[in-house]
Amino acid sequence: MCYSSLMYDGGKGIRSLILSVIGLQVTKTTSDVYEFMRKTLLSTQGTTCDVTIVTKDSLQKLIELGLVLQKRSLSQADEDCDDFHLDVTPLGRATFKGSVDIDNASQLYNDLKKGEESLVLATYIHLLFLVTPYDMVDMVKPSWIIYFQQLSALDTIELKAASLIGVPESYIAMRASGQCSRQKVNDFVLNRFYLTLMLYELWKQKSLWEVADKFQQPRGFIQNLLSSAAGFASCVYHFCQELEEFWAYQDLLGNFVKRLSYCVTTELIPLMEIPGVKLGRAKQLHSSGYKTLTHVAHADPVDIVKNIKQISKKAAIQIVTSAKVLLNEKAEALREEVEELINVPEGSVSMTTISSQESDILPPTPDGANFSQESIT
Repeated sequence: MCYSSLMYDGGKGIRSLILSVIGLQVTKTTSDVYEFMRKTLLSTQGTTCDVTIVTKDSLQKLIELGLVLQKRSLSQADEDCDDFHLDVTPLGRATFKGSVDIDNASQLYNDLKKGEESLVLATYIHLLFLVTPYDMVDMVKPSWIIYFQQLSALDTIELKAASLIGVPESYIAMRASGQCSRQKVNDFVLNRFYLTLMLYELWKQKSLWEVADKFQQPRGFIQNLLSSAAGFASCVYHFCQELEEFWAYQDLLGNFVKRLSYCVTTELIPLMEIPGVKLGRAKQLHSSGYKTLTHVAHADPVDIVKNIKQISKKAAIQIVTSAKVLLNEKAEALREEVEELINVPEGSVSMTTISSQESDILPPTPDGANFSQESIT
């Protein structure tokens, strides 16, 4: 038996669906939205809720969150008409295209806006905080002793970033000593930055086992945190791409998202993109001289077996084959991009036409004059 999941987590699914269909212009008016929802599995089941009421409440919630704009069309002369034209706001478009949780969209926007004014680029810890997933903050309760130990290990620039984020070292020190503090802090920010410290250790090439032991957390939780952060970082990147005001983040998050996804140094990223190549194998390839995708694609599997210990010929052939496929895909993408740049769009004026038009404009050559069009400057 199939059941609709649109009502999960207080109707979050139905709000996401409505935002998407409005953003994709599948529905353009309120009546279109109601008609669309009447064709869903949730409406067909018709036993859990009144779809019309839920749709109305969800639509109103999206409007209150600033994700959807509702306006009356000029053709709607009747003031009592309840059918409004709907469109997504820039924030709403960024939310559904970036696959950001609707309930967190406004907070993400505010965090990024605040970061624009005080982002510390001398360390990665500030960017890591911005991509620390919101939905995992309530899953862990900080140990104040461990929290203080990790803060104490940070350098001056990293501590400054922590302070700008809203994590004062003095407050953590008092909590670690068992004292209460009258200093006003945001508990959500404190807990989120605690997760950021875990990510920062992974960023510095510490293993899952080391980080789990240091923070006294299950290895599964640390692995889940890394995966969630990598996914959320990609969402934040696409979220920023839809908002011109966040142009700086678009440049900052490009390689950052890739590096976080693999949690390796920058030079290993091209090797980690090869299907089947994990961190250990990427390090072996890099240390053996296969530093780029091109090196691996043109390598002889026999030579790889000779240069790298504990790798079978079958595995070497698979790596080389995968590298060749990936290299061809990237080359084809570049060729298509070049063709788009050099091809003249249909309907555009060609250079031959421009030249003939210019010659028609030139004045007639005086008698006895001996100069050509090229001599005119």
